[in-house]
Amino acid sequence: MGLSQTGCGYLMSGPFKAVNRSLAKFLPEQTLTLKTRVDQRELTFTPFTRLFLLIGTTLALGWLVVATTATISGSFESDNAQARSDSLQDAYELRLAELAAERDDFGRRTQAMQDRFTLALQQVSAQQDELIEAMTVQNEQEITLFALQRKLNGVTSERNVAQAGLDGLQAEFAASTEGTGPRESTENELKVTVNALNTVLDETLQTRDASIEYTESLELQIEETAQRIKLDAQRRDRMITQLEEAVLISFGPLETMLKRTGLDVDSIVANVRRNYSGSGGLGIALDEVAFKGMDAPDLRLEALMRDLDTLQIYNITSSKLPLSMPVHTTFRYSSGFGMRNGKPHKGVDMAGPTGSPIYSTADGVVIFAGWQSGYGNVVKIQHEFGFVTVYAHQNKLRVTKGQRVSRGERIGDMGNTGRSSGPHLHYEVVKNGTAVNPMNYIKAGQNVF
Repeated sequence: MGLSQTGCGYLMSGPFKAVNRSLAKFLPEQTLTLKTRVDQRELTFTPFTRLFLLIGTTLALGWLVVATTATISGSFESDNAQARSDSLQDAYELRLAELAAERDDFGRRTQAMQDRFTLALQQVSAQQDELIEAMTVQNEQEITLFALQRKLNGVTSERNVAQAGLDGLQAEFAASTEGTGPRESTENELKVTVNALNTVLDETLQTRDASIEYTESLELQIEETAQRIKLDAQRRDRMITQLEEAVLISFGPLETMLKRTGLDVDSIVANVRRNYSGSGGLGIALDEVAFKGMDAPDLRLEALMRDLDTLQIYNITSSKLPLSMPVHTTFRYSSGFGMRNGKPHKGVDMAGPTGSPIYSTADGVVIFAGWQSGYGNVVKIQHEFGFVTVYAHQNKLRVTKGQRVSRGERIGDMGNTGRSSGPHLHYEVVKNGTAVNPMNYIKAGQNVF
């Protein structure tokens, strides 16, 4: 057993001692003496132990160098990242400023276009009234001319009868003075007859002269009336041309705007035409302006009247749809429609100063005006064709439930009520109970409203 252990110890320690002897050439054995007041100890470091400590120290130093390098590199990268972040922030703010300037410029152009559109509509209304008045005057003048012509024909007939009577009297007077009459008369009877004939002749001459003068007066009136009719016809043609131009300016933007909504425009327009067929305005049937004594309007006037009717229907339709902007002052879009933080955001957020006016985007009736959890002070408006608009986080409400409002009417002030991180308007458009992207309708109406 002892031999086995000795053999085993020899086998285990032999290679180790050989390594120690090899390492002793480079790392000789060293002894470290530790003294205290009461004791003294010695620590012997064999070559193998020194190798182990050297490797450990080298690894520690290597790790320290790597860590230091990583720290310095990270610091540089952090500085670079901060610099890039600052650069991106500056670029972002610059781009925001550029976009704000572009938006303001676009707003000015849109306002100018809207002013031209409104002016065109006003011209359409005013010129259409003038056209109706001119056509009424022309009809009256035609009737007057017809009456004057009939009267002239009657006077001419009377003048011809008077002329024939005058000719007969003159012949009878001539026969009486020559004594060739059908019977013999005394001198007194002849004088009486001559005097009577002279009297009748004078009266007939006066009647003839008066008829001639009246005929000339009638002819002058007829000529003046015909000239006025000609001038009024020219004036009517000019008004029709101006109306055609105004309709062209107004009709195109409205038609394009309604098509861009993606709605069934034909169905909506047909609905409006049924409901507003008796509302008056520009929609005038053709037979309402056709008068006795004049031909039916030509194809140009017919087309104009149809366009005026369609324009009025389109204008009514657009006022019922939420196509205008709820905020007219300077603002920025702070959040869009769609998913936000894993939840659906049902509208768009427009951030601006507290108190900024908020306007209804279409005609409708207020169905809610008050406080609602999350929304704060909120107004909800019911419009036609299944639309509801929502205006949340208001600072002050300016309408009440049941109140009827028009497009562009102020309904409240921008605020920071409810779940809100800053003053803004949360604006929603709901179609048949489903929230839709308000920007689709805002973009559709941006060149008109």
